[in-house]
Amino acid sequence: MRGTGCVHNLNDYNKANNKKTNSMQLLNQIENEKVDNKKLIVYYLGQSGYVLKTNNTIIYIDPYLSDYVSHPSGLNDKEMVRNYPPPFLPSEIEKLDAVFCTHSHVDHMDPWTIQNINADFNLYCSIGAYDQSPVKYPIANTVFLEPGKKVMVNDFIIEPISAAHYQLKDKQGRPDCLSFMIEYHNKTLFFWGDGIIYNGLIERLIQKKFDYFFAPINGRDKLREQQGIVGNLKARELAELCKILHIKKVIPNHYDMFKNNTESIEYFNECIHKICPNQNTLVMNCRDKIEA
Repeated sequence: MRGTGCVHNLNDYNKANNKKTNSMQLLNQIENEKVDNKKLIVYYLGQSGYVLKTNNTIIYIDPYLSDYVSHPSGLNDKEMVRNYPPPFLPSEIEKLDAVFCTHSHVDHMDPWTIQNINADFNLYCSIGAYDQSPVKYPIANTVFLEPGKKVMVNDFIIEPISAAHYQLKDKQGRPDCLSFMIEYHNKTLFFWGDGIIYNGLIERLIQKKFDYFFAPINGRDKLREQQGIVGNLKARELAELCKILHIKKVIPNHYDMFKNNTESIEYFNECIHKICPNQNTLVMNCRDKIEA
């Protein structure tokens, strides 16, 4: 189903930053470049946003390709201005199979991204996220995810895992925030949008061997909580997880988009060096890609 559209136009980003050509080059790679059979490419869109591309499938995870958070017609939060423009505009997207959203926060489930995509796709999220989100998308083209119940998108097997942000369920007792454990042929990836460690999570994750583990490091503290910012895993906590879990390469995220909800990547690297010195890490910048 195509996005339902909205009045906001983000072309000012590309005009002001002269990014039009580069954005189209990146999007052309995502949509049209040939990929070898069983090969997987992961593109980073910033914050917790990614694109998974194979020879026959394109999946977006938590794409935030607008300025909905700070714009007066959106949340109008002047403290949450993007640190850099989106790599391309949602209206430029022409090919995709699915959008997966971990939860309803608009930097993960962005109405101005989802509703401006001019292509047919299915939206995957929890029913709690769908009900709480400002996204308007047809139920007929929405797949409601439940923890532990796997779904398939072509050759991808996606298992939603409960995430605590800070609670595991919404006010109606329904699963709310999710993470995604994704298997593609012989590769296993984990995408953690928002959340903290809760009882039973480590026991669940330790059963798997992860090739790539994408997780937030922006942390949490009383000051941000007083400002209404629900926190996440801390850099040190992710390093401690790496010591316990079987992770080939860990990729930190959710620290680069907003200046008042961030963490030092140097501090994260320091935590890894002290706690889990043999852990392989990868720091991605927006537009970077991994060839898995």
